[in-house]
Amino acid sequence: MERAELGVDGDHAFALLGEDIQAGEAVFVKVENSDPWRTKAKVEAERRAAKKALRMLREKLASPVSYYIGTSHPDHC
Repeated sequence: MERAELGVDGDHAFALLGEDIQAGEAVFVKVENSDPWRTKAKVEAERRAAKKALRMLREKLASPVSYYIGTSHPDHC
Protein backbone atom coordinates (compact mmCIF):
# COMPACT_ATOMS: atom_id res chain seq x y z
CA MET A 1 0.00 0.00 0.00
CA GLU A 2 1.29 3.42 -0.92
CA ARG A 3 1.68 6.20 1.68
CA ALA A 4 0.83 9.83 1.12
CA GLU A 5 2.41 12.73 2.97
CA LEU A 6 0.00 15.05 4.79
CA GLY A 7 1.10 18.63 5.36
CA VAL A 8 0.35 22.33 5.13
CA ASP A 9 1.81 24.82 2.66
CA GLY A 10 0.73 28.39 3.32
CA ASP A 11 -3.06 28.56 3.39
CA HIS A 12 -3.57 25.09 1.90
CA ALA A 13 -3.25 21.59 3.32
CA PHE A 14 -2.19 18.77 1.03
CA ALA A 15 -1.98 15.04 0.54
CA LEU A 16 0.97 14.11 -1.67
CA LEU A 17 1.65 10.66 -3.06
CA GLY A 18 5.09 10.52 -4.64
CA GLU A 19 8.32 12.49 -4.45
CA ASP A 20 6.87 15.83 -5.53
CA ILE A 21 3.82 17.31 -7.21
CA GLN A 22 5.35 17.01 -10.69
CA ALA A 23 6.10 13.29 -10.43
CA GLY A 24 3.30 12.23 -8.08
CA GLU A 25 -0.33 12.87 -7.30
CA ALA A 26 -1.38 15.70 -5.00
CA VAL A 27 -4.58 17.23 -3.70
CA PHE A 28 -4.66 20.66 -2.05
CA VAL A 29 -7.48 21.98 0.16
CA LYS A 30 -7.78 25.57 1.37
CA VAL A 31 -7.49 25.96 5.15
CA GLU A 32 -10.69 27.71 6.26
CA ASN A 33 -9.03 29.94 8.86
CA SER A 34 -7.12 33.07 7.89
CA ASP A 35 -5.88 33.93 11.39
CA PRO A 36 -2.20 34.89 11.10
CA TRP A 37 -1.50 33.53 14.60
CA ARG A 38 -1.04 29.87 15.47
CA THR A 39 -4.25 29.49 17.44
CA LYS A 40 -5.99 26.28 18.41
CA ALA A 41 -8.74 27.07 15.88
CA LYS A 42 -6.18 27.47 13.08
CA VAL A 43 -4.45 24.19 13.94
CA GLU A 44 -7.82 22.40 13.93
CA ALA A 45 -8.66 23.95 10.55
CA GLU A 46 -5.31 22.72 9.17
CA ARG A 47 -5.99 19.21 10.46
CA ARG A 48 -9.48 19.16 8.91
CA ALA A 49 -8.14 20.39 5.56
CA ALA A 50 -5.36 17.75 5.54
CA LYS A 51 -7.87 14.98 6.29
CA LYS A 52 -10.13 16.26 3.52
CA ALA A 53 -7.19 16.31 1.09
CA LEU A 54 -6.46 12.67 1.96
CA ARG A 55 -10.10 11.66 1.39
CA MET A 56 -10.08 13.48 -1.95
CA LEU A 57 -6.80 11.81 -2.99
CA ARG A 58 -8.23 8.38 -2.15
CA GLU A 59 -11.33 9.17 -4.23
CA LYS A 60 -9.23 10.51 -7.11
CA LEU A 61 -7.13 7.34 -7.21
CA ALA A 62 -10.03 5.00 -6.33
CA SER A 63 -7.55 3.18 -4.13
CA PRO A 64 -6.76 2.78 -0.44
CA VAL A 65 -3.86 5.05 0.45
CA SER A 66 -2.11 5.08 3.80
CA TYR A 67 -0.50 8.28 5.07
CA TYR A 68 2.19 9.76 7.27
CA ILE A 69 2.44 13.14 8.96
CA GLY A 70 4.92 15.36 7.12
CA THR A 71 7.11 18.00 8.77
CA SER A 72 4.73 20.81 7.81
CA HIS A 73 1.66 19.16 9.40
CA PRO A 74 0.50 20.67 12.73
CA ASP A 75 0.79 17.26 14.45
CA HIS A 76 4.40 16.66 13.43
CA CYS A 77 6.65 16.26 16.47
